[in-house]
Amino acid sequence: MAAAFVSISSGFALTAEQELRTVRDTVRAQPASGDIVIVEIDAQSLAAIDRWPWPRRVHGELVDRLNAANVDMIAFDVDFSSPSTADQDRAFADALRRSEALVLLPAFRQAAGAGRSTVIDSEPIPILRESAFLAAVNIQADQSGFVRRALLGVNTNGLPRPSLSAMLSGTQGASDTDFPVDYAIDPDTIPRVSYADILVGSADTADLAGKTVMIGATAIEMGDRYAVPRHGVLPGVVIQALAAETLLAGGVPSEYGPAAALLIALVGVLMLIGRGTRWVRATTFAFSGAAVLALPLILESQYQATAMVIPALAMLIAAAAAAGGVLALRKYRKAALEDNQSGLQNDAALVREVRSDADTTIIVGRIQNFAETAALLSPDEIGEFFAQLAHRLSVNTDGTIYRIDESMIGWQCENMDDQELADHLDAVATLMRTPLVLGKQRVDVDLFLGVAAGRGKDGRSLIACAAAAAERATNAGHRWQRYVEGDDEAGKWQLGLLGELDEAMTNGDLWVALQPKLDIASGRVTGAEALVRWQHPLRGAISPDNFIPLAEKRGRIADLTLFTLDKTLEALMRWEEQGLDTGLSFNVSAKLLDNGEFMEELIRSVGRSRIDPSRLTVEVTESAALDDAESAIAAMHMLRKWGIRLSVDDYGTGQSTLSYLKRLPADEIKIDKSFVQGLEDNASDRILIRSTIELAHELGLKVVAEGIENTEVLEILKELGCDIAQGFYIGRPMAIDEFEAMSSADHDKPARRAA
Repeated sequence: MAAAFVSISSGFALTAEQELRTVRDTVRAQPASGDIVIVEIDAQSLAAIDRWPWPRRVHGELVDRLNAANVDMIAFDVDFSSPSTADQDRAFADALRRSEALVLLPAFRQAAGAGRSTVIDSEPIPILRESAFLAAVNIQADQSGFVRRALLGVNTNGLPRPSLSAMLSGTQGASDTDFPVDYAIDPDTIPRVSYADILVGSADTADLAGKTVMIGATAIEMGDRYAVPRHGVLPGVVIQALAAETLLAGGVPSEYGPAAALLIALVGVLMLIGRGTRWVRATTFAFSGAAVLALPLILESQYQATAMVIPALAMLIAAAAAAGGVLALRKYRKAALEDNQSGLQNDAALVREVRSDADTTIIVGRIQNFAETAALLSPDEIGEFFAQLAHRLSVNTDGTIYRIDESMIGWQCENMDDQELADHLDAVATLMRTPLVLGKQRVDVDLFLGVAAGRGKDGRSLIACAAAAAERATNAGHRWQRYVEGDDEAGKWQLGLLGELDEAMTNGDLWVALQPKLDIASGRVTGAEALVRWQHPLRGAISPDNFIPLAEKRGRIADLTLFTLDKTLEALMRWEEQGLDTGLSFNVSAKLLDNGEFMEELIRSVGRSRIDPSRLTVEVTESAALDDAESAIAAMHMLRKWGIRLSVDDYGTGQSTLSYLKRLPADEIKIDKSFVQGLEDNASDRILIRSTIELAHELGLKVVAEGIENTEVLEILKELGCDIAQGFYIGRPMAIDEFEAMSSADHDKPARRAA
């Protein structure tokens, strides 16, 4: 109900109703009745009578010819409020007096001028009014500039005048009362005859007998044209004819408020939240939504009426969103607290169970060389492996067993002294001497244990400490080890890390992951960014934030970058053979831009690969381009000369402007994720990104947005005109073969929308 109220009070309902009415008019498309004929003052007529306004005897001749054709009614949509010459006015007046058909002349009210509150009432000159009836021809546009409604009457000179459409249809109503024009009627089906053809006698007037004739301008140069829904721009006389056709179909259309539709929607909502199976509730709810949409369509098609439905639809959408949110929350809570492979509860569930106000002991078991074991098992077998492991451990453990990592399990121990804890851990070690049996396969489990205890610590901290102790136990070959505060000597392991870099490159511990980039317009993955990763044999995955800054500091960044480049070029060469046109980008450190030896080796490597250089993009951070602008520009020109694309990374974090960046031979800029991730809630970020995209496009640059983590942000970027999207929502960094499989599948599918 709140959603319905907001839709009405915000004005959204009115705008949406208008758009929905246009859709329904398209569905109900129908021809005109044929009872109204338009005599056009068209381009042909203007050419035949080469001056405007025409002599009024010409209109008199037309009236005589139409009477000769036995028309029923003649309605002029031509201004006769100013006198011409006396003989011309008299000639027209005489024709009106002779007319056996009822003649309508236009009256209208208009503003005196821009910015003025006074109005001017315009009526035909007195001599013409003697033998004709007056009808109002005012046309009014709404705030959007469209003519959607017509008037039943207008007060001019203190007297109420029925509108042209009301007179033609014989409809009565109060002045200044309006009604919706039925734009389901096709204006092209209204019969038309050229004014000039009737005057010269070339038109077949036999079909005009008994018809109502409207005379008005349709020539573009006359300017009497208005925007309308569905049909674009129409002449005023055509709109008057459509309004008359609307009234001829059954009088003034009845317009009902939102009550009926809201009642239908309320029934659907009550069914949705009531009892019964989910399928029955969802079906009933969907049926109520269809009934709400169908209600005005039925009324407009059968009963010359309509009803407001947007508040009811807002109610249904809000209810569906709430129901979907509840289901999603339930699924999320289940997924957030459960390992999807084994069905065991995960580390988040263990964290929830840890009480910060009590002494807590966490035990973490780390499976040695689990990566090799997992490589030989299917996902289902891995799940069964952990399920059996948890079942075996439960023999000696009272609490729940949790899978807290890819290769680790954990549990809580309560009320154990040191000796009891030692006995418990030894018993666990004993249980692991016997292999697990997966089908016909026996799998040995080397489980090393870590223990962390404390009071007032959060669960995640205790799990991390126990995991660190388990890793040290694994490295030392001890079955279990207790974590002692400060014994990790954090950071010392980094001292010898770079000494292992060459070996890591050789044996495959150092590898390149690809993070997909989505072309927002086509909805296809058209490229990826190459990111170096290190899977250390003892320390596990080492964050790039730990080793890349070290490599820069100690002069090894060139080797690391060239390693990344070689892996990138290998992938591109293989893809060219496979017919994949996917492009790749990789990062070049600021320290390497003015390193001539490195730049020459980069060019040689690209040349040896014989790939199309335009498929390779070098990403240079904005700060690099700013710190030493001349060196950066020279290096970038060198790369551009060889056909390599250039990207300015992390745009927005430095002090540059797009006007400054136009000096750089870049092809694209990458907006930093710190701006992208605030798009949903931060209006200033949205304004900044919109202006950046617009100005970048003016400079011929494409725009890549980093850090997209949900569909809402992607949709906003799509609306703002961003070109490329990158982030966890598009895809996390993955192995090259995984990316190849994903990219091949994506190229085999038709283009899809980004969201």
